Amino acid sequence: MAQIQLLVTASVGAFRSRIESPDDPLELVDMPRFAVGELGVRGLSIPASMLTGLDGTALERIRDEADRARCPTLLLFEEEGFDLGTTDAATRAAAVDRIGRLARAASMLGCANLGIACTGADEEVRFDLAAVALREVMGKIDRHDVNLLLGNHSGLTEDPDRLTELIKKVGGFRIGSLPDFRTAHDSGDFAGNLRRLAPYAGTIMATVGASARGRKPASAAKDKTPFDVVEGLRSVLAVGYQHAISLDHAGGKHAAAAIIAARELLEEGLESHAEGE
Repeated sequence: MAQIQLLVTASVGAFRSRIESPDDPLELVDMPRFAVGELGVRGLSIPASMLTGLDGTALERIRDEADRARCPTLLLFEEEGFDLGTTDAATRAAAVDRIGRLARAASMLGCANLGIACTGADEEVRFDLAAVALREVMGKIDRHDVNLLLGNHSGLTEDPDRLTELIKKVGGFRIGSLPDFRTAHDSGDFAGNLRRLAPYAGTIMATVGASARGRKPASAAKDKTPFDVVEGLRSVLAVGYQHAISLDHAGGKHAAAAIIAARELLEEGLESHAEGE
């Protein structure tokens, strides 16, 4: 059987509280070394909000540290959605400009992928306007050698088939999907949601633990992931997915332990899959 090339990575966002704490020595630039040495992963995803105030020199330093640790930054993602389907031309233009600047930052970090989400109601006019805006975005980010990945956000792209329809309407080889195990679980069709989006995915997020990204972390005793990580892995492998799964967590004291546990489950699942079990 051919070797599975899927890479397990981690989100820097899970350690935001530590990085921003004056009482913790961990810094953003330390994350590649921390990810390899403590978490046992070989790649990083970074939420855009954690780059606020950093200049090009700082971004290049993060990339250099990632190169030294052999732990590349593979995904930069924007947590807030963009209303690309609005009839307000000024709002669309501002969103397109912001995404273009994020693509430049992603390129400086060495990220191959930029993740965003489209907000707003699922209406045909908004769908068509979003497609037009995304084509403009693709023209801006192509020069940065970065792929654009769309998450399935409530509303316009909540339904996996609607999201893939949008990807096809925009067209081109640099646009794809950014599924999340938790989003798939919350949809009520965990395996089906993942199977429909994985063929278009450049990266898949897996927000483990009891709380969703951006929510208050649960206590250790209650920090149970509501979905089966291995079932999610099997679902995406079944449709040929072989890129990266990026583990995220709401943060707090138990983030590292939760990510390590999920990474071990994924590695066991990959080993079983390779053995044909």
